[in-house]
Amino acid sequence: MHPIRLIFNFKIALFLLPALFLFWHTAADVIASGIAIVYLIHSGNNNNWRWIKKPWIIAAFSLWLYSIFVSSSLAVYPKESYEISILFIRFIIFAAALAYWILQDEQLRKWFEYGVIAVVIFIVIDVFIQATFGKDLLGHVPRVRTRLNGPFSNLIPGTYVTKLIFIALASLFYSTKIKKSDIKIGLFVLSLSTVVVFLFLTGERSAFLNYLLGCAIVTIGLFVMYPTLRFWLLGGSVAMIVSVGIFAVANPTMQKRTIESSYQYIIDWPNSSNGRIVRSAIDIWINTNSTSLYTGVGLRNYRHIVNDTANNDLKKKYYMAGYGYVLHPHNIYVEWLVGGGILGLLGFVTMIALVLKELVKRNTYSQNPAIPLFAVAVFMTTFWPLSHGMNFFTNRNAAIIWMTIGWALAVTVKKQPNNNS
Repeated sequence: MHPIRLIFNFKIALFLLPALFLFWHTAADVIASGIAIVYLIHSGNNNNWRWIKKPWIIAAFSLWLYSIFVSSSLAVYPKESYEISILFIRFIIFAAALAYWILQDEQLRKWFEYGVIAVVIFIVIDVFIQATFGKDLLGHVPRVRTRLNGPFSNLIPGTYVTKLIFIALASLFYSTKIKKSDIKIGLFVLSLSTVVVFLFLTGERSAFLNYLLGCAIVTIGLFVMYPTLRFWLLGGSVAMIVSVGIFAVANPTMQKRTIESSYQYIIDWPNSSNGRIVRSAIDIWINTNSTSLYTGVGLRNYRHIVNDTANNDLKKKYYMAGYGYVLHPHNIYVEWLVGGGILGLLGFVTMIALVLKELVKRNTYSQNPAIPLFAVAVFMTTFWPLSHGMNFFTNRNAAIIWMTIGWALAVTVKKQPNNNS
């Protein structure tokens, strides 16, 4: 039996992985850590450490060492920074395991993608039900009048779907189960439009804008690469606009939250809620006297500094007095800047650039030439620099982020002629 199947004990485990990561956060961390450990054992048993030589892996390990031995040792709260830094490596190895081992098995990758499709469909349907009937399938009611939470306790269904949707769309676009191309492309375009409406209903501005960015990457790329699909892609773009227009007219509250608010959010970002949080983080990075601009205040130290009662004037300065406990700087790059300083940010940007290089390096031998478009779209929904970002160091978010990185790298691994992608 294939060793990968021995570890996961049937394809159903890969099918359930996306749902476990979204809905059972403790399991997500345990599974990610377990996969990382098993991959190290597997690499040792097979004396195959080629993956360690990947440029992005070298950059990631260097960033990990810097976080421990430099940034954490000079942090305002070293204990908190060490706790995050030391365990950060498990997610790097987890992503590598998915990319260069587990998801290189084509059948296991397909079952994983089926799991992504299933969980995306469930969340989308659940949110539509909540929008229509006031309760979702699990009995959850909206926590905020202008927002929908679907099956989650937090206002995050749009954020999670945006992280996964382009994996689902890639699987649909290259599906071998659907034989008729017209049906396949029709479902593809319908899915694009449906998710736009779903995100409009959730009221999540950042997820909505990130999805539109991903759609732009994929549709423009497909428009150039496949002239025969241009009619469908143009029609799909029109359908997306019309769908949002219909729902905006039918639901003025959501129009104000998602469209008008997004416009105001963009043109007056410094004074938005996220903008004020980001500005407070930069203030802490610059004005914390006991630390250096080059090494930062320490990973995850921002939350302890900004919420310290001794720093209430800082919250007042940025009109954050009513924000309660602020967890993170709301932008991944600023999170690294304030936590790891200029050196940490440069290391993080280097790692991101090298991952992105891997995604676009796909060669011409591939049977799926457009797959890098979907991989880059998946990647950019998390790492678009101007986006409101998830807390990069929270276990539940980190597991999902690195899972998507693993898939994106797995499907864009360079292969030799006559090999299947």
